[in-house]
Amino acid sequence: MKHFFRILVSLSALFTLSNCNKKEQPKVQQPNVLFVLMDDLGYGQFGIYNDTITTADFNPFFVSLVDSLQGYSLEKSLEYSKTAIPTLTKLAKEGVTFTNAYTSSNVCSPSRLGMITGILQNRWGIYTNDDSEQSGIRKGTHLAEKIKASGYRTAHIGKWHIGQRNDQILHKILTKHQLAKDTNFYLLKPTHPELFNEIRESGYLGSVVESQNPLNHGFDYYYGYNHWASQYYNSYNIWENRTHLGKQAGYNTDVFTEKAIEKIDESLQENKPFYVQLHYHAVHDSVELKAPDKYLEKFNSDSFELNNFYAHLYAVDKNIEKIVDFLKAKEAYKNTIIVFTSDNGAMSGGSYDGHKSGSPLPGNTPFSGHKGNYYLGGFRVPFFIHWPNGIKQQKLSNTLVSTMDILPTVLDAVGTKVPDSLDGKSLLSLLNNQKEEKIHDYLLWSGVHATKWGYLIANSTKTHADEDQFAPPAWVVIKDNYLLRFTGKIEAGLYYDQMAGRAPVLELFDIKNDPSETKDISKDHPDKVKEMKAIYFKESKNFPRPIHWEESNWHELKKEKV
Repeated sequence: MKHFFRILVSLSALFTLSNCNKKEQPKVQQPNVLFVLMDDLGYGQFGIYNDTITTADFNPFFVSLVDSLQGYSLEKSLEYSKTAIPTLTKLAKEGVTFTNAYTSSNVCSPSRLGMITGILQNRWGIYTNDDSEQSGIRKGTHLAEKIKASGYRTAHIGKWHIGQRNDQILHKILTKHQLAKDTNFYLLKPTHPELFNEIRESGYLGSVVESQNPLNHGFDYYYGYNHWASQYYNSYNIWENRTHLGKQAGYNTDVFTEKAIEKIDESLQENKPFYVQLHYHAVHDSVELKAPDKYLEKFNSDSFELNNFYAHLYAVDKNIEKIVDFLKAKEAYKNTIIVFTSDNGAMSGGSYDGHKSGSPLPGNTPFSGHKGNYYLGGFRVPFFIHWPNGIKQQKLSNTLVSTMDILPTVLDAVGTKVPDSLDGKSLLSLLNNQKEEKIHDYLLWSGVHATKWGYLIANSTKTHADEDQFAPPAWVVIKDNYLLRFTGKIEAGLYYDQMAGRAPVLELFDIKNDPSETKDISKDHPDKVKEMKAIYFKESKNFPRPIHWEESNWHELKKEKV
C-alpha cells in the first residue's frame, strides 16, 4: 500500500512539473504588419528591378516624346530610379522580392478593392474606376476585419478610394444655391468658381458614406481620403475617422507617416500587435508640385520634372526609414512584416492636355504601356515582403503572384484561417522556404484598355478627359510564360495609327523572352491560345454586367468568337 502511495505522489509531482513547464513556455508573439502601398509607381521606377536594364530598353515612343517635350537625360532617369530608394532597396534585398507580381486591375480603385478583399473584383461587376466608386466595398469583405478579430489594433492611413462619396454633402450645398442635385460638380469650375471652391473645401471629394467608412470595415482608426488623389499640400480631402479636417497642413507624405508612427506607438504601448495600412498619395497623377527641399536637393539633373518626381519617391523612402528606425528603437522591427507594392503601373508619359506631365522614365520598363491599359506595364508591379523573424533566406521569386495574395498571406502569418473562397492565396510558404513553388496556375483580368493615363494618349484623337469613354474593352490571361490578350473593336478615327478602325483581335505573347510584347505568336501556338481562351471563358462565365461601364463593352468581352 505504501508503495502504491509513493507511485501516486511521484505521478502527481510529474504532472505538476509538466503543467509548470507548459505555463513557462513563452506564448508565440503575433507579428506586426505594415502594409505600404504607393500610387502609380512603375516597375521600372523601382530600381531594384532594373539591374540589367539600359536606356536602349526604354519604350521608343515614350523616349521620342521625352526628347521632343521635356528633354531630360535618359541616363539620369535610370540612375535616379536606383538611387532614390536606398531604404526600400535594403528592405527588399533582405526579404522576398517578387519579380512576377500583378495587380487585379490596371486602374486604382478596382485594384485596391481586389487587394483588400482577396477577391477578383470582376466577380462583383466592377471593371473600371466608375464601377468601383459607384459600388464601393461590400460589408464583411475587407480582410482587416479578420485581422482585428485576431486581437490587432488596426489603422488605415492615406488613400481609401473603395467607397462611395457622401453625396449628402454635395446636395446640401447645391440646394442652398438653388441648383439641381444632379448638377455635375466638375462642370461648375469654369461657370461657378466660388461654388466649386465651396464644395471642394467642404471635404466632399474625400468623403465616404458611413456604411463604407474604414471604421466599419475592420479599422480602429482612419486618417485619409476616399478619392483618387489628395495633393501633397493644402488638400481639403482629408478626414479623420468621421470628421473633415479642413485644409491639411504639411507635406502629406510626411504627415501620413507621422500618423502611422503615432498609431504604431499606441499599439506597442498597449502591448498589442498592429496592422497599419499606410497608403501614400505619392506618386499619383502629375507631380508638378515641388517636393520639400530636403528631398529635392538629392537630385541635380538639368530637369526639374525629373528631379522632382524622384524627390517625391525619395521622400517615401526616407519616411519608411523613419518608421524602421522607430521600430528598431521599440524592439519591434524583427517581428514586423513590411509589405510594399503599387496599385497599378506608372502613369508614365510626356505632356498631355497641356497641364500634366505624367511620370518619367524608366516608367514601366522593360514592359510596354502604362496605367489604364492591359499591356504588361499597366498591371505588373513592384512587390516585396520583409520580415526578419519570418524570412530566413532572402531571395528573388519569379513565382506568379497577385496583390490579391497580400492579405491572405497576412491572415496566415497572424494565425487566422484563410477563407477558401478567395482568389488570393497565402504566400507564407514562399516566405518560409527557399524552394520556389507554384501559387497560381494562372491569373486573369477584364476591363478597359485605355491610353489616357500616359504616353499613349499622344496616339489618340481624344484627350485625357474622355479617351477612356471610347477605348476598347480587353481581357487577359497569363499562364506560365504566356500572355493571351483579347482587345475589342476600335472605332474609326480614335487612334492615329489605326484611323480606319480595327476589328477585335486575340494576341499571344511569350512574356519571358518578349516582355515588351512586340511579336504576336498566336498563329504559331493555336493549342496554347485555345487552352488559355478556355480558362477565361470558364472563369468569367458568371461575371455580372458592369455597375456603370458601357454595357456594350461587357457584351463584347462575352463573345467567344474573335
